[in-house]
Amino acid sequence: MDIKKILFRTSSIDVEKALPDALILCNKEGKIEWVNDAAAEIFETSKMHLLTSNISDFIENPLNLINNSISLHKPVITKFVGKEAYFDMTVKEIETGYVLDFRDAVNKFEEHSKKDEEVLNRDKNQFLLKLSNDLKSPIQSIVGFSQAMADGLGGDMNPQQEKYIKIINKNSVELMYFIAKLLELSKTESSDTTPEKRVFDILGLVNSVVRYNEQLFKEKEVAIKVEHDENFVKTISSDEEIVKFIIQDILEVILKSVDMGEINITLSTPSDEFVVSKGLLAGNYTLISFLSDTLLLSESDLDCIFEPYKIVNSANRKNVLRAIVLASVKNFVKSLNGLVWVETKILKNTTFNVLIPN
Repeated sequence: MDIKKILFRTSSIDVEKALPDALILCNKEGKIEWVNDAAAEIFETSKMHLLTSNISDFIENPLNLINNSISLHKPVITKFVGKEAYFDMTVKEIETGYVLDFRDAVNKFEEHSKKDEEVLNRDKNQFLLKLSNDLKSPIQSIVGFSQAMADGLGGDMNPQQEKYIKIINKNSVELMYFIAKLLELSKTESSDTTPEKRVFDILGLVNSVVRYNEQLFKEKEVAIKVEHDENFVKTISSDEEIVKFIIQDILEVILKSVDMGEINITLSTPSDEFVVSKGLLAGNYTLISFLSDTLLLSESDLDCIFEPYKIVNSANRKNVLRAIVLASVKNFVKSLNGLVWVETKILKNTTFNVLIPN
């Protein structure tokens, strides 16, 4: 049997060496009768072993896939037996059997998987956003009525009842916050809107967010200080609402993790060298750093700190809410073509850094 003539109707090409594709000829029952060098390489065995084997020893459901490729007139994705290896298989039917052409399909398979995942994620986010009122309304009622009862509007209660209603109110408030942040994350993941740039006073915005949280700072016994470089330019061109969300979310992450201490917010203009070292294009940027001397994170705490979908399967699962909020921050910053990262000095302090273009 002249395999060259079967494939190319010529004997002038050395099929075994000239082509990058892996080629196998098998009979109707799947017994391998001829292979080239590339086939032995991708199946990680010798040509002699292949020639004493059946194609079903190496790929899953081969005969079904062969028939599918022939009937559809296009390649099919095959999975190798016993390992996570995927290849495109194109089949040419001949009188005595089939010629199987294998081409690496890993990138194609991953691309399809990524697209499927993106579609699924988008649908999931749209589902959550459409149900936002259904999720929030019952919890809002529990928060409102439990607070009213705790304030005595439902009549007198004995000490045990007061204790229970306060627990209900506290937990429902926390659940309400969790749902709000989960919906915020879904919105940042599903939104394709372009940031609305306008010139505003970034220093004034930071101070306004600080004032908004002033009562919570006092309750937590947390001192806060806002500083900036001597030559810092206060006005920038960006989306003021998005920047406001970023500042608020980072402050919330810190305040939910500490009961005392100090937060230093520093605004500066980084050098081009610093910007480029962070993988961004040189240009005008503003760096906002939030340093907390009582939020002490370990190296393991930094694992998945921006990835809530991964952290639920890790030892840091208890920090899933923090990861949800910081994932939203990351998405907000990304929409501005910026960068956010966390630095920690063991048992000393933790700094959240936000780098955004002006």
